[in-house]
Order: sequence, then C-alpha cells, then structure tokens
Amino acid sequence: MNSKVPHPFLPVGAIRLGFGSGGLLHGLSYAESLRLVDTAIDCGITYFDTARMYGFGGAERILGKLLSQRRDRITIATKAGILPADRSIPVRVLNRGATLLRRCAPHLAPHIPTPQRAQPRFGYFRRRDFQKSVETSLRELRTDYIDILLLHECTLPDVNNELLDYLHDLKLRGTIRAFGLATGIDDTIKIADAHPVLNHVLQISNNIWNMNIRRLPARPCGFTITHSSLTSRFHALSNQLSRDPTLASKWKRATQVDPSDKSALAELLIAHALHSNPGGAVLFFSSKPENIRACTQVAKSRSINVSQIIGLNGFLSSDEGAAVALRG
Repeated sequence: MNSKVPHPFLPVGAIRLGFGSGGLLHGLSYAESLRLVDTAIDCGITYFDTARMYGFGGAERILGKLLSQRRDRITIATKAGILPADRSIPVRVLNRGATLLRRCAPHLAPHIPTPQRAQPRFGYFRRRDFQKSVETSLRELRTDYIDILLLHECTLPDVNNELLDYLHDLKLRGTIRAFGLATGIDDTIKIADAHPVLNHVLQISNNIWNMNIRRLPARPCGFTITHSSLTSRFHALSNQLSRDPTLASKWKRATQVDPSDKSALAELLIAHALHSNPGGAVLFFSSKPENIRACTQVAKSRSINVSQIIGLNGFLSSDEGAAVALRG
C-alpha cells in the first residue's frame, strides 16, 4: 500500500497512514491521549494531523510534547480558521452563576440568560486572528516550522488576497513548508478553481459511501489527504451485513473478508482508502492502542491485496452494493 513515488511529506517507504488527533482528550485523559500518540510513533507513523481546535485546544500540546524530539523525522499538518470553544474565566463564571441562579430561584429562570454550551468558533480567517492562531500552534507544537498549514472549514468568501499574501509570506520565511485546504468537497472544488495556488494540498473526507477523491481536479504535483474511511456508517454497514446472510455471502465472495469479523472489515476499508489515494496520506484515529497497531499493520504488510480491493469495488458497483452504500 506504499507509494514508490517520493514525496516531501511522505518519503519512500513511509507508512501512508496518518494519525488524526481530533479525538484526543474527548473522553480520554491527558495520559491516555499521550499513550495513543506514543503508540502511533512506535508503530512507525510519521504523519500527524492536528488543528488549533482539536482536543478543546489541547491536541497540539500533546503532539508537541512527544514529537519535538523527533521533529526532523515527522510531518506535522495543522489547521487554522476554527478556534477552540471560549473557556475563559469570565465565560465560565457567567455560566456557573446563571446555572446557580436558575437552580436557587427557578421563578426567575425566564429572566436569566441560558448558560452557553462550549462550542468551537468558526470563520476566523481575518489576518490578525489567523496569525494569532498560527503563532499559538507553533508554540503548542514546540516547533519553529509547520510542514502543512490548512485552511480549516473555509468557504470561498473566506479567502482573500490579504490571507493569501500572509500564507505566501509564511512559506517564504520558512515558517510553513506548504499550505492548502481542509474543508468540504464542494467548497474545496470552488476554492481550488478560484485560487489554484491552494490546490497543492487538499484534505477531504473519502470512503466507500462518498468517493469524493474522484471529484478532485487533476493535480499532477498535488498532495491529497483523505479522512473518514471509518465513520459511524461502519457500524451500520456491519449491522446490515449481519442481518442479511445473502448479502453477507456476496460480500465475502467478492472481498474474501468475513463481514462478521469487524476487525477484518475495518482493515478492508482502511486498505481501500489507501488504494484510492495512491501517493497521498490516509488519516485515521482510534482510542485503543491495539487498533492503532492493527491499522498500521495493514499498511505495512499489505494483508489486504489488490484483488480484494477490486472485488470490493465490483461489489459496490452492483445493485446490492449500491444499496449498501446508500443505506450505510
């Protein structure tokens, strides 16, 4: 599953799986999150994806703690444009006070502001905000340069000459090596068409249910990162195959993978994602170290062969497969 074509972000022989840090600190302690990143490093992963907002603003700090000593052997991609939820002391005090008042004086509830749920803040692409985000990322990651800086969930109106000039300036100074987009496929196509300079690095969701990679413009020298090969739909797919023995039999005959084996099923979808993005990186995340080891083993050993990928594509193009893709 490894590309033989050299790439500045994925050297020859490197595992094309990248570890996504979006799940760090979500139901995980700081120590548990550190352990997951450490496991990914031990498995040979060299590409790490993060963002200013991930882990409630703490994911970059975790990566910085573990990757700074290996910086010359690691590729770090981070994003700017979305800020973590505002957890400042004034906001927390205001919410706590409103909650207490509502509890102690319920008759006043209609006159008391509703406590605000902490939500990420989108659309921070103005020069000052964007620059502050980049500077924070550099500090948290404990590095003086970022390999790839991506515009996070941006739309066409977010991109202006001031922002593009700043990105060019960062690259000229060596603060970043490359920049690009990390947004939805429709916005990616619109922005890439209007601003080809952002075409070099594109990060999109891609899986058997939505093969968005086929919609990207031709970019001979471009670098593509895909994610979400295993979404919540994976469980729906597994349940669907377990409820329909005839469908499960056709799946197994086409892919040579027993659909009742969830681990093997996940490995097949990871292998399919790697095959669909030759030369690019495929992001994944797991909160279990054993799953990280299993996924990296798929990329290293090629335990899923090309004939199985072809079989899966053939199944998906059939009427039964189309139904699976639609219902998944």
